[in-house]
Amino acid sequence: MAEISSSPPRLWDRALVLRLATAAVLLPVAVYAVYALSVKGFLIAWGAVILLAAWEWSALAGLQSLGGRIGFVLALLAAQFLAWYWPKLVHYLVDLTHFEELSVLVMWGLDYVVFPAVLAWLGLGLALRTWPDKLAARPWSKTAKILVAWLVLFSAWLMMVRLRANFGHASVLYLLFLIWIADTSAFFAGKKWGRTKLAPAISPGKTLEGVYGAMLACGLYTASIGYFVELSPKLILDFVILALIAVLVSICGDLLVSLYKRWAGVKDSGKLLPGHGGILDRIDSLLAACVVLYAGFLGREMFW
Repeated sequence: MAEISSSPPRLWDRALVLRLATAAVLLPVAVYAVYALSVKGFLIAWGAVILLAAWEWSALAGLQSLGGRIGFVLALLAAQFLAWYWPKLVHYLVDLTHFEELSVLVMWGLDYVVFPAVLAWLGLGLALRTWPDKLAARPWSKTAKILVAWLVLFSAWLMMVRLRANFGHASVLYLLFLIWIADTSAFFAGKKWGRTKLAPAISPGKTLEGVYGAMLACGLYTASIGYFVELSPKLILDFVILALIAVLVSICGDLLVSLYKRWAGVKDSGKLLPGHGGILDRIDSLLAACVVLYAGFLGREMFW
């Protein structure tokens, strides 16, 4: 999510114009990729984006040597390959042992892990909101930084791929626009009305007013989608609640990456995207939101 400035004089400046120009290029590319690519093609494309983000995050996590950073990326790539071949591996074990109950490991390995991942994000969000000063002043150990970064990136890759595979490209497009709307509305609401800092020790520009603006815009967007696809009022309400939770947790993803940047003493994760910084700066909110959205969709399918 964008840095939200509380200084109101100008809504438009050179940096914002550059940011919007880059977004204008990225938006149709992303929409086309989600809509046109097969599940396997999307898996590869999203995997490449995650690996680029991993390269940037490895430096923020304290891996300065070339070998260490490459090793971090390769460890993530290896996990992606394992997840891709996981069903085949489980079915091979079932054929080998004739123990049919082992097939449940497919779901445990690919889907059910989303629920503890959501709990982890909620706990992390509580910590970021409650103790921002302490977190900013006391960096984690290098091992903890690397482990958290790796888990966030892998879970985001896996859950986004499962979202695309199980709920179609429309669900991914909905998520992308949800985060883009949250990002944009938070930026302008923060510019216009921002007064109360959200977590100044971690990200001084973000305000509570920006968060409220994002939630209002995303609530209206989600309700409109629900009405358009002719959901019942009860389902629209469920849909909006899930969207608002996803938006709130997406802010945790933004704050987590901001915390790493604060520890590393840098403003952006990279320089690949003009006006946005690095790949990680662009997808930080998405890394968290996709986990929540998939958990919500899967949970509704499973339990009611």
